[in-house]
Amino acid sequence: MTWRFSRQVWLYLASVFSFGLSQAFAALFLNFYLRSLGLGAEWQGVLNALPALTLAALSLPAVALARRISNAHTLKIGAALSLLGTLLLASAQGPALAIVGALVQGAGAALSVVAGSPFMANHSDEKTRVTLFSVQNALMTGAGFLGNLLGGRVPETYAALTGTEPGGLGALRAALLVAAAFQLLGLLPVLRLRPSGRTVREGRSFAVRDRRTMARLVLPNILVGLGAGATIPFLNVYIEGKFGVSYASLGSLFAWTSLATAATALLQPLLVRHLGQLQAVLLVQASSLPFLALLGFAPELWMVATALFTRGALMNAAGPVYGAYAMTVLPEEDRPMYSAVNVIAWDVGWAVSSVLSGVVRGALPFSSAFNLLFAWTLLLYAASVTAIFLGLYRPARLQARKESLKSV
Repeated sequence: MTWRFSRQVWLYLASVFSFGLSQAFAALFLNFYLRSLGLGAEWQGVLNALPALTLAALSLPAVALARRISNAHTLKIGAALSLLGTLLLASAQGPALAIVGALVQGAGAALSVVAGSPFMANHSDEKTRVTLFSVQNALMTGAGFLGNLLGGRVPETYAALTGTEPGGLGALRAALLVAAAFQLLGLLPVLRLRPSGRTVREGRSFAVRDRRTMARLVLPNILVGLGAGATIPFLNVYIEGKFGVSYASLGSLFAWTSLATAATALLQPLLVRHLGQLQAVLLVQASSLPFLALLGFAPELWMVATALFTRGALMNAAGPVYGAYAMTVLPEEDRPMYSAVNVIAWDVGWAVSSVLSGVVRGALPFSSAFNLLFAWTLLLYAASVTAIFLGLYRPARLQARKESLKSV
């Protein structure tokens, strides 16, 4: 495992860390902020879905842009739009401006996501790629630890300074403004990125060279998106509503979850070395399923907290290994398209289930709604693991056996 990355990679990783801090703040308080604006569960579902829908809608145009102007310049535009979207959201007085902010955020995320993985792939080789993707994920989730830990105290600090309530609109708006400040800080290293010259393409073709492999890579993420959107954006609402914890305690809880995920992500290259990429992905994702069940149905806070730490670490830590595997098995010209198609598939699933989750939570009592939603998430996560096993792992093993027999 080597950490010898180029200066361009370190600039990108610095921006990843700062944007990770911002995302932690925003994710922790968005639903509470929307509630303080007078928006109910249905509106919360829509506002959580909008960035994902925008991201999905703009992913293919983002591929064309990245091929035309380079991944580096695409990342710059994406970072600037993400900052603008957060500022608009923090300035909202009602649903209208909140919707505009969510849409602009989604546009920025589309550009950043589509260009991010190919940018890292172009600045790494097969020896360093898994490590780089794991470090990127660890920095993002490690920033989540720090962001949640600090973010949980922002409303209390604001309330103490202004004599207001920690759950008031002003305190929650202050937290989103701090998130915008971290995004501004992350924009600075992004502005120093330079095109590598290897991803610029002539024309606007969206042709895919290896469609079968791409379809098999994307299907598991469709299933995860459909499952995750029903519960993951609303874990803060679920834990606060079920156990009545404070914002500070909630921030600490999510902070330690992010730290566990970061530590697990850094261990993934070692696991890959002993098991292989797909075996490592299958192991950690299958192991997360019992903890997801515990998270949704355990009666005690300490049990839910333990499940939250473990499930998040196992499920999310597999992401960089899976992404590195996709970048390795796909032809270089298919990589930006995979990033786009994967984003579209995952985020459409996320958005649809987020909206339906808001409808379910608005129609059913709190406990009944979340019991149904967690059962749905568990079912779809199990289907995703099955799809990886049947669609990727078994064909890869059969191909390896054929090649082994030919060489004998």
